[in-house]
Amino acid sequence: MIQACKEYYDGNTNEMKFIDEFENNYRSEDAIVWYWKRSFLYKLINKALRTHDIDLLYMFRFFIDDLTENLQREHEKLLSSKDKMLNVYRGVKFRTEEFDNLKENCTKLIFTNGYFPTSMSKEFELNTSLIRTTTIDVVSVLFHIQCHIEQIHENVLFANINQLSEQQDHQLVLFDCNTCFQIESIEKHAALYIIKMNLSNQGQQITKDYIELIQNETEETNLLIHFGRLFFDLGEYDKSQKYFQRLLKNSNDKDRAWIEFSIGQVYHVEGELNQAREYYDRAYEHMIKNKPTRMKGAAQVLQQIGSILYHQNKYDEALDFNLRALTIRQICHPSGDVDTVAILDKIGDVFLQQKKYDQAVDYYQRALKIREELHASNDVNTATSLDKIGSILQKQE
Repeated sequence: MIQACKEYYDGNTNEMKFIDEFENNYRSEDAIVWYWKRSFLYKLINKALRTHDIDLLYMFRFFIDDLTENLQREHEKLLSSKDKMLNVYRGVKFRTEEFDNLKENCTKLIFTNGYFPTSMSKEFELNTSLIRTTTIDVVSVLFHIQCHIEQIHENVLFANINQLSEQQDHQLVLFDCNTCFQIESIEKHAALYIIKMNLSNQGQQITKDYIELIQNETEETNLLIHFGRLFFDLGEYDKSQKYFQRLLKNSNDKDRAWIEFSIGQVYHVEGELNQAREYYDRAYEHMIKNKPTRMKGAAQVLQQIGSILYHQNKYDEALDFNLRALTIRQICHPSGDVDTVAILDKIGDVFLQQKKYDQAVDYYQRALKIREELHASNDVNTATSLDKIGSILQKQE
């Protein structure tokens, strides 16, 4: 990290001096202090979080961990205080188009894309929002945020960092990444808009639900892997692949299987089937060798290999892999789940291509039955399965 920062700021005397100071004196318990000096750390971390820069995020991952732990420590101090309510402010300028989009936000929720600094000093932030600018087509905004400390409790990390800052007259309060706020009102006061918001735990609940979903699907608990999978789920395939390839170089045996599987998924969705198969094979081998064996993961890999073979018109092999995947899923979920349904549908597709219509209908119907039990009988895949069954029955008449 240090060497990369020196290369980035080569020729910048002030930043190079600060980097040397950081290299010689940094301690993990002082992460907030170093971050808030607004030097290379502040600039590059904010840039990484704002732009989802994989290289920068990976490079600063240990410092970000330290920063989160520091914020947790200071947050616990806030919880132990007698304060029940905290009012903070943030003065900003929006482009008119951005502000119009904000006003039309039907969910009334705002998520930060990085650490979010605020101040308990309304006057300071008000002056910030009203600073004159030569840029036209901008709107001055003052966020007024109410934090119900007892209601939020440990769900959202934020802390008074005033004593850790060199700008103590600003009465600084720092919020963690991906903090969620709920808009209560937007009011115009002369040349200024005041947006009143409440701190919300909905963002953390969404994050928690996503992580639990991934953990249930993959038996994987490493948040570094969840982070890369999030890029994949958002359709950021290049970023996901780049992230996992870098992660693979420093992985242990425990994580390697899911990293290789995730790289295989990127190749798969981009149509690079041979490369995808190569990584799937590696992932399956590691999942079987791991102790305990990762059964759910093995089923997922077999299912994906079956999908590749299907698209390569290798129907006998595709059937074999999907049947093996089905056997494992039925052991893990005897009553069936969404992944079981997907495998049953794919087996039906294989039999359909082989013109084995009775077997195809049987597997489609088994999939439909589980969908009904899961209360998912109104989804698009149900309609597709019904259409396939109808087409088969017409052929058999």
